[in-house]
Amino acid sequence: MTFVGGAWLRWFAFSALAGIGLGALWWLAAPGGAVYGDVRDYNTWLGRDLVLGVLAVAGGLASACLLVGAGRRRGAVSTAHFAAVILGALLGSVLAWRTGVFAGDLFHVPPANMASPSMVFSLRVPSILLLWPLACAATVFVWTTVNYAIVPSPQEARATAGKLEL
Repeated sequence: MTFVGGAWLRWFAFSALAGIGLGALWWLAAPGGAVYGDVRDYNTWLGRDLVLGVLAVAGGLASACLLVGAGRRRGAVSTAHFAAVILGALLGSVLAWRTGVFAGDLFHVPPANMASPSMVFSLRVPSILLLWPLACAATVFVWTTVNYAIVPSPQEARATAGKLEL
């Protein structure tokens, strides 16, 4: 694993800081967030968690597509970049969760008769935080497997050996 030029740090920072935007988007799009739904209605809690799950999977797919695209230009996905993206995705999902909860605490006033202040805007299923790094890792795994499974025939390899691809 080579850590040359700090590119791994850029991959980590990109993936981690994307979590802040994802958290704000979660608070805007989830039931009981900024736009619609009642924070006290327990029927919206599952929908709130599912919105974060969908956003996390989308973030994982986007991270993997960017990583694979950069890997195609270099010939292979760098192990250091892959590890940085996965660790950044883990941190990014935690930042998304905390950003959404912070926005909920900042802009919602809990009613006086609420049983617990955590009912305002929170995450009920913490394992959803693993979806972003898992979606990213699974996408890179599938791409790598398919890439190595498709072996060109000897005729195609000889025909393209003399050509310069850009």
